[in-house]
Formats: sequence, structure tokens, C-alpha cells
Amino acid sequence: MRGKWLLISLAALVAGAGGGALSLHWKSRAAPPALRKPDAALVPAASEITLPGKLRPQHVTIVKPDIEGNLDALLVDVGEDVFTGEVLARIGEANMADRRDAAAAAAGAAAESVSRAEQSVASARLEASRADADCARSRAALDKTRAVYERQEMLNRHGATPRLTWEKAQRDLAAAQQEYDALDKAAQLSAGQLQSALNALSTAQKALAERNAEVAAARDAVESGEVYSPLDGTVVARHGEVGSPAGDDLFEIAADMFALETAVEPESALLPRLRPGDPALILIPDLQNVGLTGQVREIKDGAVIVEFTSTLAGIRPGMPVLVRLKLQ
Repeated sequence: MRGKWLLISLAALVAGAGGGALSLHWKSRAAPPALRKPDAALVPAASEITLPGKLRPQHVTIVKPDIEGNLDALLVDVGEDVFTGEVLARIGEANMADRRDAAAAAAGAAAESVSRAEQSVASARLEASRADADCARSRAALDKTRAVYERQEMLNRHGATPRLTWEKAQRDLAAAQQEYDALDKAAQLSAGQLQSALNALSTAQKALAERNAEVAAARDAVESGEVYSPLDGTVVARHGEVGSPAGDDLFEIAADMFALETAVEPESALLPRLRPGDPALILIPDLQNVGLTGQVREIKDGAVIVEFTSTLAGIRPGMPVLVRLKLQ
């Protein structure tokens, strides 16, 4: 009986020693790593970090409107290539272009009126010249006929010419006078028609000048409301909607699509461990994590600007990237 209790006591002692050892083993195990939030920076061995960013061009030209007004049309979209002088947008009243076209049509009609008036003047001038020539010839013939008549009348008074000759000279003078009067009247009529044609031409020319001035004003209004591209490049941003007021910055155009950059924002505690000029690795998830080397250009307002040059046509502004930076 006494031996039995001795065995039980020995077994309890062994079990207690084993439990203490197991408890000491679990207490000595390292605590499990804290779960990292999905958007937290990746800190491998506290020597580098990987941060998300988005690509943008290094050099961008801002296109501003020349006048205030509502946007009538946005003619290009983000990603489109544009050339110098291309119309990007229109600002102003919706019917401004229609007024310009109507003014141009009116100017065209006025120009046709001037052309017809010029033809009428040319025709009237030719007719007046012909009538003047006929009248001049008739005047010369009348003067000659009057001279013959006056001589025959003098001879007739002195009985030195047959009466029939004197009567014929009298009839010839009457006929010449009648012809001259008719031609003189025709010449005066032709001169009046020429003057009327000249007046009509003057009126048509004045109307054409007014229509041309309206066309110029309408064209200037349209051109002042058109926004032109100042350079060849690619539209990387567009601001505003049709019908809304045009803002100060309508478009952003990049001439060099190979010089790119991205801005990342590490935790503020890590900023002192980064320096301009530090190397960087830019990974492109959309292109199977293609890696490109770059460097930190500047650190400003809590953001790290990383720049790099790419010759791959598939890399465009707006693409998401991962930027890996080494910590000092």
C-alpha cells in the first residue's frame, strides 16, 4: 500500500514538471507579426518601401482660354494627339459660327451684286461712248448741212441759185437737225444710264464693304472663342463640360510622352530617410510588372517625386505604378 502511494506521488511530480516546461515553451515563442493594412507601405527588412502611384508627364503645357464664356464644344479628348493650331474647344454663344456663316453668305451675295453692277457699268459706258460718237458725227453733219443751207439761202436772196436747190438745202438741214436731236437725246439717255449704273455700283460696293466688315467681326468673334493648341503633343488632361463656364485651365498637353514621373506619399516618419537623387524602381502592374529605373527628383509637401524616362510605347500617363525606394 505504501509503495502504491509512492508511485502515485512520483507520477504527479513528473506531470507537473512537464506542464511547467510546456508553459515555458509557449511563453518563449515570438509574438505573431501584426497584420498590415492593405494600403500600408511595404517595409522589407526596414531597408526599402514600395508605394503606389500614378504616371504623369514631367513637362506639361497648360492651355487657357482667351475669353470668358460657356463651353460650346470640346473637340479633343484625353489621349488624343494634337498639332499646333488645332482647335481644341469653342467658347461663346452657340450660334456664333452660324452667324459667321450667314455673314459670309451675305458677303458673297454682295460680291455678286458688285460684279453685276460692274458689268452694267461696263455695258452702259460702252453704250454711252457709242451714243456720244454718233451724236458727234451727227453734229458734224448738221454743221456741214447748215453751212450749205446758209450759202444757198444767201444765193436765193440774190436770185443766184435755183429755188429747188435752196429748198433741198432747207430739207437737208431739217433732216440733219432732226437726226442730231434724236442722237443727242439718245446720248443724254445713255449718259443717264451710265450714271445710274455708277450709282448702283457705288451702292453695291458700300454694301459689300459692310458685309465684309460683318464677316471679319464674326470671324474674330469665332476665333476669339476658339481655343487652339500651342504645340504638337498629346492631351493628358481636360477640364470642364459643355454648357458650363470655361475655367482657367482647359487642357494639359505633353510634348514629350517618354519623360514621365510619379508622386508617392510615404509615412512622414520615413521622409528623413529619403533623399533627392536616390535610385528608384518603377513597376508597371498593367504590363506584368515591367520594371524601369528612375530617381527621386524632389521631396515636397510630404510627396516624393520620382522621375524616369521610358521608351516603351505601352507606357502612358495615368497608368498605376508601384515605386520601390531604398531607405537611408
